[in-house]
Amino acid sequence: MSCGRSSAACSLFGGRGTEVPRAALTYQIFTTGMESNVRSPTEPRTASDVVEQARNALVGEVSSVGEVIDALGVASYTPLLIVPSLALVSPLSGVPGLSSVCGLLIATVSLQQILERPRLWLPGWLRRATISTERARGAMRWFTRPARWLDTFTRRRLHGLVTPPLARLPQAICLIFGIMMPLLELIPFTSSILGAIIAIMATGMFMGDGLLVLIGVMLATGVTGGLVALL
Repeated sequence: MSCGRSSAACSLFGGRGTEVPRAALTYQIFTTGMESNVRSPTEPRTASDVVEQARNALVGEVSSVGEVIDALGVASYTPLLIVPSLALVSPLSGVPGLSSVCGLLIATVSLQQILERPRLWLPGWLRRATISTERARGAMRWFTRPARWLDTFTRRRLHGLVTPPLARLPQAICLIFGIMMPLLELIPFTSSILGAIIAIMATGMFMGDGLLVLIGVMLATGVTGGLVALL
């Protein structure tokens, strides 16, 4: 089935996704803020787990954003921030249009996390955006290295920074950075830098590590100042 006006976006990464039923445009979400206390035994518990679960979702010749999100099967928002942010610092960052799609995904997830929506909604064209499975699996193997590096530094600390109301700050930064990415796509390395900061903050929120979140916020402040001076 054709994607209509959004067909260019649907095949942005090298293929056309499958038709997504209207009912599939929502995804059940249960938690916001610090989430490490509420996971079932089958859900990812580290950034490396998130990457591995996303990699296992990549089957066939092409894989869609919706397929990866559904396969994560998590009851929280932050894993849905970790995967696209790591994509922005991987070899996939050179794929035309990837920064825009990842940025819009990050912004959409972050906004609904802030609003504490019980379900995640994504537009159909974003769920249908596809990428070559072979290329994506290769990038996912690359994701494992920074994910493991982040895992080695995380532990439960500075609890207040990963629970509301203070948790709204890193969530808002993720939202703003996501919105900025399509606008900065033509400026080299900017999306990768923003993606790295989002990955740090999202991992901190996911693991309940307020110190990692604080480091991400400080980096975000410095980068924002640099971008303002550049522009």
